[in-house]
Amino acid sequence: MGLFDFSYEFPNTIEEIDQFSGKDFEVFLFEFFQVLEYHPRLTDDSNDKGIDIIIKIPNENGFKNVGIQAKRWKSKVGADEIRSMLDGKEHYNLHEVWIITTSNLTSAAITTAKNNRIQILKRENVIQFLAELKKHDNVKFKMTIVEKEKIINDKETIDNPLYNMLKELRKELAKKHKISPLYYIYSNSTILSIINIIPKTKEELKSIEGLGTKKIELYGEEIINTVSNYLISNEFLKEFERFKIIRSKIMSFNKLPNENSVITDENLVKLIINRPKTIEELNSLSVIEDKNIEIFGQYLVKQFIKV
Repeated sequence: MGLFDFSYEFPNTIEEIDQFSGKDFEVFLFEFFQVLEYHPRLTDDSNDKGIDIIIKIPNENGFKNVGIQAKRWKSKVGADEIRSMLDGKEHYNLHEVWIITTSNLTSAAITTAKNNRIQILKRENVIQFLAELKKHDNVKFKMTIVEKEKIINDKETIDNPLYNMLKELRKELAKKHKISPLYYIYSNSTILSIINIIPKTKEELKSIEGLGTKKIELYGEEIINTVSNYLISNEFLKEFERFKIIRSKIMSFNKLPNENSVITDENLVKLIINRPKTIEELNSLSVIEDKNIEIFGQYLVKQFIKV
């Protein structure tokens, strides 16, 4: 971490959370709900009235205020801790209150919570939080150097218009269908799969990880339309014509029998959309034969490197 790098690194396992202090656990939950875009805020430690964090969850009426008591405990949470939350609910004008703990509750605490409609989230739920975080594209985890290198390399390949169009569509769909957080629509890795496959029908969308039947029914057509709109856009057509000329030059220079022996039109589309800037990235696309990559692969990727 650099001197002025204040980014939060999420733990990978519940065992790491077990080593947290109570305040560390509050900060973890704060950062988790920040990722979900629930606008969390920490209450004053000196007079929190049983509420450690307040979040805003979007709903059909705008949003609901939820108060959370965080307990990173090994022993069971008692009824007194649950009752203290009732004052906080009134004080902060909350719609709901939750108890989130890494342990469990006593039977009296469970009864008190249920009688007062307090949501109970236990250790298994915290484990689910960690799993949920791993689905999110912008979360920073503690990771190995190899994993960091992969993420950096992946991010460097993302500079094409279709990627940005699909991200904009995701925002529109989230607003239209009142779905939050954004990655519930589809993740960045799903966007990369869409770019690689270039689906033209709903049937082709079924092969993309992260797009189940319900999602395809709900907004599959809009995804297909976005891909189609890009393929007929002036920007893409100009690039396509430019690379057809490049393909022709490669064919002539290397005395190949025809343009398809360089790259087919279908694979040329994939090449333009994915914009590989290294031989490794070009290899991963599987759009050109290995023997041809050795001959003119370096020349081809240079066409995507901005000067």
